[in-house]
Amino acid sequence: MPEGWAWANLNQVTNIVMGSSPSGNNIYNKPILNCVEFHQGKSHFSEVYVNESKKWTTEITQLIETDAVLMSVRAPVGDVNIINRPIVIGRGIAGLIPQINIKYLFYYLSLEKEGLEQNASGSTFRSITVKGIKKHLIAVPPLNEQTRIIKQINKSLVLVCAIKQNQNELNLISTNLKQKILDISMQGKLIPQNINDEPASILLDKIRAEKQKLFKEGKIKKKDLEEIQPTLDEDNAYYQNIPKSWSLVCLKTIVYILNGDRGKNYPSKEKLSFSGNIPFISAINLKNGLVSKESLKYLNDEQYNLLRSGKIKKDDILFCIRGSLAKNGISKFTKGAIASSLVILRSYNKRLISPLFLLAYCNSTQISSELNKYNNGTAQPNLAASDLSKFVIALPPKMQQHKILRAIYRVNNIVDFIK
Repeated sequence: MPEGWAWANLNQVTNIVMGSSPSGNNIYNKPILNCVEFHQGKSHFSEVYVNESKKWTTEITQLIETDAVLMSVRAPVGDVNIINRPIVIGRGIAGLIPQINIKYLFYYLSLEKEGLEQNASGSTFRSITVKGIKKHLIAVPPLNEQTRIIKQINKSLVLVCAIKQNQNELNLISTNLKQKILDISMQGKLIPQNINDEPASILLDKIRAEKQKLFKEGKIKKKDLEEIQPTLDEDNAYYQNIPKSWSLVCLKTIVYILNGDRGKNYPSKEKLSFSGNIPFISAINLKNGLVSKESLKYLNDEQYNLLRSGKIKKDDILFCIRGSLAKNGISKFTKGAIASSLVILRSYNKRLISPLFLLAYCNSTQISSELNKYNNGTAQPNLAASDLSKFVIALPPKMQQHKILRAIYRVNNIVDFIK
């Protein structure tokens, strides 16, 4: 240890004040006469200084009157922030009133979370007592050295903030560039056109033939054979100058749109499980174009068998039509079902219409322009599946779909490498 430095227990360099919670009847959502701001735990901690809690109390159980470092003492243990105004602290917080430089104490303890957690007790609900806080060691330099350290940290933080800002700007540029690449690819402007590619009109004939086959086999209904002619509004800039070999069609023409089961057999939240083999997918599970297993709930066999619709297959595109409108992802599950906020977009034949091309369409500006036509939500965005079927898509020849996807992946990989 450098000359002049010393090890000290926290109770040797701070006055430790453990929080005590007022009764619920004396906690208010707005300030009243003789009240003080109240903090129960770390909910309003920020990077350095504690934000306002929007809670007040007239029952002054444990008051912190001066500048102090607040420490979370229960679930989680060890997070710290600085308070620079009078507050009442509850059982989830301890106040450390420093006898050394407060910023030095804060920065030092910011690095000590793991050590403080080791002094905690409890298997399911970890907490640290005043005894555990007291015995925690801190390296204490002379006061002038504390000041010098803080100045150096502040200089470094300015550089860190600048780096973060630059990184955020780079991330934004990267995101916008990827979106632009996706949009021009869906307009036929990313890759050169090959006059020898079979045109999309022939592809549409093959899709119609496939639908007739599925209808005869009883796998789709007669209404699924009906087609809608694309309706373009006054602003048709997105669809101008698409290649001659492409076709403008409505989504209903090329994909099977399936609603989830919204009847009496729809499973209630409390009857779903967080483990199992049959996923029940909602909008919260759609992340980065995939179905995330985070917070994913599951059906049992009986619940699944009772559902009349909304059953997924591998490579289905899941599309949100309520709440998080247009949020989407591709399913890699061979079995499962969707929540009522989603619909399924399923290729009639994956060799004719690539599911990954559909996914790209669902994330393009083209889909955004279509949403503006049909979104009928007020407080909560809402889209009817029948309106989704009218969405216009610029359909390329089959070979172009795969070339477009490969070009998008190559460009995105370059952008990610630069970032």
